[in-house]
Amino acid sequence: MKDIFDECKFSEFNIKSRVIRTGVWERQTEGGFLTSEVFDRYEDMAKSGVGLILSEIFAFDPKDRFYEYSANVNYRGFMKDYKQITDICHNYDVPILGQLAFFYYDDGDNQKAEPNDLTIEGIRKLQAEVIMVAKKFSFAGFDGIQINMGNNFYLSRFVNPYFNQREDEYGGNTMNRLRIVLEIIQLIKKTIGFHVSCRINIEDVRKNGMTQEESMKIAKLLAEHGADSIQITGRTISMKYDAEEKHVFQDYADKLSAEVDIPIILAGNLRDMKTMNMILNSSNVEFMSLSKPFVAQPDFLADWKENGDGTSICKGCNNCYSKKESRCFQYYEEKSD
Repeated sequence: MKDIFDECKFSEFNIKSRVIRTGVWERQTEGGFLTSEVFDRYEDMAKSGVGLILSEIFAFDPKDRFYEYSANVNYRGFMKDYKQITDICHNYDVPILGQLAFFYYDDGDNQKAEPNDLTIEGIRKLQAEVIMVAKKFSFAGFDGIQINMGNNFYLSRFVNPYFNQREDEYGGNTMNRLRIVLEIIQLIKKTIGFHVSCRINIEDVRKNGMTQEESMKIAKLLAEHGADSIQITGRTISMKYDAEEKHVFQDYADKLSAEVDIPIILAGNLRDMKTMNMILNSSNVEFMSLSKPFVAQPDFLADWKENGDGTSICKGCNNCYSKKESRCFQYYEEKSD
């Protein structure tokens, strides 16, 4: 019987559990520097029994849509602050990946250049900027990078046939639309040599957009061309599923896990240990990620492990996401009463 607290291999990492933490926003700063609450949060997560940590979203362009709500790689204290963060994680033998996501892209001529607008020079500029972020992550002690090409972020649109109607080698068939990412992966592996994870959409329910069949092709190409792990997600505002009996991504994750040789991370609305263990023992899924439960209570896994069971206190109100905060409104209000 598999259990979420099994010690196991995740690509090149030995991890303490099958649970992956996924970060989103980072607003707890003072004068641009991280506050003590951020360091405490990471220590609480790292010592709780989490297997691997995905950081909050990092942005690199101050004009990007979510820049003010995100962590960033540009401020003076980045190296010092995040070297302390990664050291905290490593002190508890927890690997940590820096998550890169951007919504807009400034190619030098257009601050919001869409995939069809980019020249080859613009593509090279984008690739170079992603490589530079990966280098900064490496210097700060991260064990790898997650390229967020899911949800509605820029690279999700670039690989999506709904948005990408290019007629050159970066448009058309699946391989061409994915080429921009595959070249980035290969450069990171060659120049830095650390873990590259990709987050992809299972589908987006747009006519002539990303289908599950197309998404599966993308996942397999990523695995064949150097990606070390894949996290699956969705353009959730348009997902048309009945999730009462089964996790909405479980069948997809089950099939993909059986067909590629890299770790696949199941994400989305996982809240209790019983359900997670049931998924582990009824499918090929080996790893699962949670986001909002760690916002509500960063160290909840310690309680789950001690009790042999547990349900997150997260009420699913979504305020942390919609208000773009790295704190829980419900939980901290209750604690202060």
